[in-house]
Amino acid sequence: MFSVVIPLYNKELSIKDTIVSVLNQKFKDFELLIINDGSTDKSLDIVKTIKDQRIRIIDQKNQGVSSARNRGIQESSYDFIAFLDGDDIWKDNHLAELYKMHQDFPDGSVLVTSFDYSDNRVIFRNKRIKEVSKVEHYFEEAISENIITSSNVLVKKNVFHVVGQFNENLKYGEDLDLWYRLAQKFDIIKSTKVTAVYRVDAENRSDHKQNLYKCFEYYIDLKNTHNNSEKKYLRFLINRRLYSYIRVGEIKFFFYLIVKHGNTHFIDYLLKKINKKIFK
Repeated sequence: MFSVVIPLYNKELSIKDTIVSVLNQKFKDFELLIINDGSTDKSLDIVKTIKDQRIRIIDQKNQGVSSARNRGIQESSYDFIAFLDGDDIWKDNHLAELYKMHQDFPDGSVLVTSFDYSDNRVIFRNKRIKEVSKVEHYFEEAISENIITSSNVLVKKNVFHVVGQFNENLKYGEDLDLWYRLAQKFDIIKSTKVTAVYRVDAENRSDHKQNLYKCFEYYIDLKNTHNNSEKKYLRFLINRRLYSYIRVGEIKFFFYLIVKHGNTHFIDYLLKKINKKIFK
């Protein structure tokens, strides 16, 4: 029923736990594609010690996480693809919840559950009347809640023929780029059940010191975005990137991004961040 795609690059400390969390799912009808993106550590050796007929290992030279995920899409056997990063984990009800959501919303093409951070930080979640429902105002709600991630989403395979796959020219925010394109064209079905864990302490996580010209936010087109909710959401992403550059002292990229997009209401965004820290 489901194809599970895990991109793998130098995750020797976490990949075993990630794979075990998939194999321990209550819902058993899946294939697991491990796309080894040219790992140089012991990741691949660790994967090969895990014996399960549902696992397929696909090797490629290092081309980045977008290429690895796209390879998984292309090699998948089933109509629905569940993504999982090589350092996150699923609770044992993850695929069962997605299957139940699919039964309740058979026409749904993008299904997402909820997730927690491994350090138990408080996460804001928009109030929802039903446990599973359509996200009515995605771009408004996505400003305050991280709705779609690369470890809690299930996507119908034919959707990629409509919106395209992951942009392999982007190194940072490539997932945000795809989620944005999905939300423009398709309803997002959301479950309030927490079924995934984002491991904050995992190795090889991207830091904030990221090359502007490899970031999704640089290529956002505000001038040709006429939907006010979308524009507000995109401004939020730009401002968040600007804030991250200030935090790490990347002043050059900060000013380049300001010049590229003009007035993004960054001062208002910054004041809100400061107020939250003061009155926390």
